Amino acid sequence: MTESGAWVQDFTHIYFMGMWVYVATVLDIKTRRIVGWSIGLRHDTELVHRAILDAFSKYPPPTILHSDQGSEYLSYRLQDLCQKMEIILSCSDKGSPWQNGFKERFYSTLKDELGPVKRFKDIAELNEGIALTIYYYNHKRIHTALKMSPAAYAATLQNIN
Repeated sequence: MTESGAWVQDFTHIYFMGMWVYVATVLDIKTRRIVGWSIGLRHDTELVHRAILDAFSKYPPPTILHSDQGSEYLSYRLQDLCQKMEIILSCSDKGSPWQNGFKERFYSTLKDELGPVKRFKDIAELNEGIALTIYYYNHKRIHTALKMSPAAYAATLQNIN
């Protein structure tokens, strides 16, 4: 796998069966591919930590990891992990969501393509629906800027290196 220069991370929420379900994702800016994700009933350090560990389990770490200034992303646990892996943490300015625009756009796409969540019978089905939607986004959906899927674009970069 080619090393990425920068990843961005964030989470969104989905109202499901009377509760909030949180989805944290990590996106490679260069390929627009979701490299890691997690789902949980709380937006906390554990949620975002699981997403970044999921990414590290599949891809080499980036040089830069960007997020907003949420406490989950400024936690000692994440700072310590990034320091040990020699990753530079970067944050958007307060009240500036457009500085993390790649993630904001992805969450709009995720929710549109996931469709109405009331069709899922339980949290396990919702989890599967999210996994399938992320797979579709990474491998099948044609990304507007890339003119191909993020996975196909990443493959072209491997062939160059």
